[in-house]
Amino acid sequence: MARGQFSLVVALYNVAEYVPAFLESLRTQAYPVQDLDIVVVDDGSTDTSAALVERWGREHHPGLRLVRQENAGPGAARNTGLRLARNTWVTFCDPDDVFHPGYFQEVDKFLQGDVNGSAQLLATRLVQFTDGTAKMNHNHPLGKKFRFGNTLVSLDNNPEFIQLHGPTAFLRREILAQHGLTFDERIRPKFEDSHLIGRYLAAVEEPVLGIVASARYLYRRNRQHGASLVAAAWADPRAYDDLPRYGYLGMLQAVQGQLGRIPHWAQYMVLYDLIWFYIDDKRMHSVTAGATSLQQERMHGLLEQIVELIDVEVIDEFTVVSQGWIFHNILRRHYKQLMDDPPVIQEGKHDEQRGTVRYSYLFLGDHPEEKTYLDGAPIVPNAAKVRDHRVLGRTLIKERVLILPEGAGLEIHLDGVPAVITTNRGVPFQPGRLPDQLPGFRLVPPAVAAGPGHHPASYIRPLGNRAGRFRQNRILHRSITGAGGLAEARDSGTRYVQRIISRGKALRQKTADRRLVARAAQEPAASRYKDAWLLMDRIGRADDNAEHLYRYLLRERPEINAWFLLERTSRDWDRLAAEGFKLVAYGSDESVLLYLNAAFKISSHLNANIEFPVSKRRFGTGRARFVFLQHGVIKDDMSLWLNTKETALMITATYAEHESIAGDGPYDLTRQEVKLVGFPRHDALLKSAELNPVHLRRQILMAPTWREYLRNELETAGSPMERVELFERSDFGRNWLQLLRSQALGEFCQRNGYEVVFLPHPELESMVPLLKLPAYVRAAAYSEISVQGQLVQARMMVTDHSSLAFDAAYAGAKIVYFHFDGDEIFGGGHVYRKGYFDYRRDGLGPIAEAPDQVVRELAARDGRSGPTLYDKRVRSTFPYWDSQSSVRTISAIEDLNGTRPVGAEGRGHP
Repeated sequence: MARGQFSLVVALYNVAEYVPAFLESLRTQAYPVQDLDIVVVDDGSTDTSAALVERWGREHHPGLRLVRQENAGPGAARNTGLRLARNTWVTFCDPDDVFHPGYFQEVDKFLQGDVNGSAQLLATRLVQFTDGTAKMNHNHPLGKKFRFGNTLVSLDNNPEFIQLHGPTAFLRREILAQHGLTFDERIRPKFEDSHLIGRYLAAVEEPVLGIVASARYLYRRNRQHGASLVAAAWADPRAYDDLPRYGYLGMLQAVQGQLGRIPHWAQYMVLYDLIWFYIDDKRMHSVTAGATSLQQERMHGLLEQIVELIDVEVIDEFTVVSQGWIFHNILRRHYKQLMDDPPVIQEGKHDEQRGTVRYSYLFLGDHPEEKTYLDGAPIVPNAAKVRDHRVLGRTLIKERVLILPEGAGLEIHLDGVPAVITTNRGVPFQPGRLPDQLPGFRLVPPAVAAGPGHHPASYIRPLGNRAGRFRQNRILHRSITGAGGLAEARDSGTRYVQRIISRGKALRQKTADRRLVARAAQEPAASRYKDAWLLMDRIGRADDNAEHLYRYLLRERPEINAWFLLERTSRDWDRLAAEGFKLVAYGSDESVLLYLNAAFKISSHLNANIEFPVSKRRFGTGRARFVFLQHGVIKDDMSLWLNTKETALMITATYAEHESIAGDGPYDLTRQEVKLVGFPRHDALLKSAELNPVHLRRQILMAPTWREYLRNELETAGSPMERVELFERSDFGRNWLQLLRSQALGEFCQRNGYEVVFLPHPELESMVPLLKLPAYVRAAAYSEISVQGQLVQARMMVTDHSSLAFDAAYAGAKIVYFHFDGDEIFGGGHVYRKGYFDYRRDGLGPIAEAPDQVVRELAARDGRSGPTLYDKRVRSTFPYWDSQSSVRTISAIEDLNGTRPVGAEGRGHP
């Protein structure tokens, strides 16, 4: 028998890069490492992981057992190790993580303090650290249970104290063996830990959790060479069948079979994971977007069975993480068919400038008959729409949005029943209630906790002692980073000095910020920037809708106090200054003065650092309302991104785009915020196109988009040439380079005197000089050209999914789409999710699926005379061909505050 109380079961698979840190954190434990029963199961590693463990065992722990088996997954490896475990408590730690030096000592002390032996499951504190650093994060959602220190709680009374993570759990080996409990190897790619813990808790006499807040387990995150299993879970096809079937549903049914009921703690475990599934599915970049129709169908069928086993009481009380208003009501209304009686309407944002209020309610099927009254008189909404709330490709609940005039006497009747208007969304919120602690636990001094089989002299000082903490942190830092000795001590001292310096800088910064805010309200800034229009495109680049709109303001509306924000080092700065643009440097003190006095922020982009061009944390949100001019026509579903933004006005350019955003569907914006007025840059583009007739143009523009999956592949390259080799071997690179190097394309260009201009996505610009391109191909970079100027030189354009095709077609170029990978781009690996635009039904040109077919389509489009189907589509796509989009945009902005001057209609406002 091994000494001590703990058995460590370690499933090992291709983690040679991280194993040394894991082993070093074991070697430096305050608890005698020889008293740890360590079983490592190498699950078919193809790297040196097993060799590293074997050598460490010889040097530091001869009792360590290393077992090798064919690759069968972490569950199978852990089951092998579990059969060999010898001690009272078993934990399943991961070899890419790290233990705090006092980890096992603190667990041992806790067990000594549990005088009645009440704890059936132990939970240690999970602390996340960033790979390659010693930077710690204590904010795991399930970490709230550690706020009250070491204690015992009953999960029957405190289900919110659930434990799902196997590596930070200790289970009694005797109970596992007595009930034949092992990991279910069918459950992939996650939840296998939770499944075992749930069945284990159902088997014990009373589910008492020992919360060991003083024991810290360090979980590695942001791994440089690929995501963890949990992070990549929804890219695995098994996540849509095996996970819900054997994991969620299997655990609930197993607990029910053992106990004859499903305790709330078991339901909490499943609901917690389902909420994160919903959160992940709502992310713009979620790989759940790539689930097949069959995977979606299976998952939804299993979700129906799973939620049927979750009590309404649990849904209404669950507060471990926020369910959010929509998901909470999906559970209640879609799955449980519970409706509000009387109906409830949520009162939302007040728009003081427009004098309107947003109201909304949720429903299934068709929305009820609505009647709205203000002071007893019937009124018509300023805008109304139905927003779809989709989960894994299926609309589970709908939201009716009404924009109504502001007034105290508002009444809304649904199907003849007066609705209750409220701001309370009814989502459960329970801020940190104290647990119902069990008696029989007391803290034990380290000397007592050591026990007869231990070596008190080897124990470090208590955690409350500054010298002890310092020593532990030095040991921990050495384990994670590999640094040690005098150099580490010096580094620790340096960091201490740096923290003191940083605090001083932060204090000086806060003082300077207060002075800057005060200056914004004083002269001359208050008059200089009063009610300013702050315009910008990108931080370091202009040449987009904001630049073109500003140019019109400068020329035609000088009474508007307009300023252009741009990085001082931008190559566009001198050009715009020469034209008379009033420029303010991005990031300067002057930009803060402008921002705090501005009435509008107007930009073609909506990134966070443009939505808030000065620090929101330091200077607040300001009072300026955001006007989104757009960078390109939105054809895909961008709702998950756009719905997170506070947009007062959004400009659209095509009929279908406008209807997809302002009409019924997934977007939050209504016709009050979304206006179809055309892009300001199209005014100049149209005029320039007239000066450059298509039949005289001699360029073929090729502009591929980006594939997010390439990022991880290319980041593994050790050199620029290796990066190029990886790119050329990728499906994306191979297809585009085959086209560019095509003999047929070369002959077509030579025959007609054409030049190919290759305009890659900015992510690819750095490698383009290293690509071997034919003489007839000239590479260009977005950062070095005027896109507008390039478009009016293009006779034809080839792209895969770029919205630039709309601009090129507007400028007269013939479009060909190159879709070698079909709809795979909509699989969640990029910002794209499939929207209203169908390339075969709505496309502005034909679709080619292979390089040679692209060349044939180019030749066919070039040879045709007279309007074609695609020419007619282009003409009917855009409502405006009059170079008056800037006029309409300005009028729409002025309408936000009712400031549009008399006579503006005569300057082109429709």
